[in-house]
Amino acid sequence: MRGDGVKAEVGEAIEELKRAFPGSELTVSEDGQGGAHVMVESVVIGTRYEPERSWLGGHITAQYPYADIYPVFMDAAVRRRDGKAFEAPITAGHNFCGRPAIQISRRNNRMQNSGQTAVAKFLKILDFLEKVQ
Repeated sequence: MRGDGVKAEVGEAIEELKRAFPGSELTVSEDGQGGAHVMVESVVIGTRYEPERSWLGGHITAQYPYADIYPVFMDAAVRRRDGKAFEAPITAGHNFCGRPAIQISRRNNRMQNSGQTAVAKFLKILDFLEKVQ
């Protein structure tokens, strides 16, 4: 996917996400500045959560790949199976692209030293969700 207003690097990141999540649909909306808001639909987030699938979304800015995709969001309907509330860096009460959302704040503080692909960021979030206490 590459619309007229999306930078080539952003379009490439979107295509990489499609390849990395072949069983998921991508919802993409251009931001009007060369970037895009992206949602990967129906991603397995793990058995620790109900439901076990959610969408994950983030803003790939025109500065990609030199700017972090931060924060990442998931569906506000997701709950922990153990009944515990989410705690920072996972916070409820947000909105992403018109959808109620949970924000997952996992900033890559080393972006200036080494770029991180959109796929790597989404996989990092999934790994974090699997391990978070």
